[in-house]
Amino acid sequence: MKNSYWLWIIALIVVNTGWYTVSQQGAVQEINRPGADFSETRKGELSTLFGSDVDYEIEHCFESINGGVYNASIIVETKSEVLYYWEGDTDEGCITYSSTAGEGEFVVITMIEEGVETTTTLTTWPMKSAFVLGLIIFSLCTVAVAFGESFVRAFVKKKIDQNHSIPKPKIDSFIESNGIWQDPVRPN
Repeated sequence: MKNSYWLWIIALIVVNTGWYTVSQQGAVQEINRPGADFSETRKGELSTLFGSDVDYEIEHCFESINGGVYNASIIVETKSEVLYYWEGDTDEGCITYSSTAGEGEFVVITMIEEGVETTTTLTTWPMKSAFVLGLIIFSLCTVAVAFGESFVRAFVKKKIDQNHSIPKPKIDSFIESNGIWQDPVRPN
């Protein structure tokens, strides 16, 4: 196999590995965190680049400020549908919940007692559903560039060969004339 084919195969692997890395990146939305103003109700949006279902992950931690055990709960709703519900206390540590839902706005309702700090984050993968489509598009474009490069090289070589085959004019001699003017030199 020619070296150029191996280079294009490597380019195809690099391009699709890059697309895989980009498509698997998560978008993190902070709902509540220590040090920021606590809000009982926060709104957000689940969205995706391709398709209608979105993978998401909710991670929440409730910690007691003074060492006591306090009650806490969290509800995630969208279009009057409960996507996630948790109720417990500050001794349960951090909890992570993963699922899939349709696109749209959501509301996170957090209820805590006085003396509790909460850290709640929502992570979505908006480009994950477009991985296969992107893989096909990037592969086709890489192959098109590879064969396009071969076509352009052949075209340029043909034009250069045509330019070299045109005979160049010969100038046999200059005609000397009296004075500073002379007739223009013309090819034979």
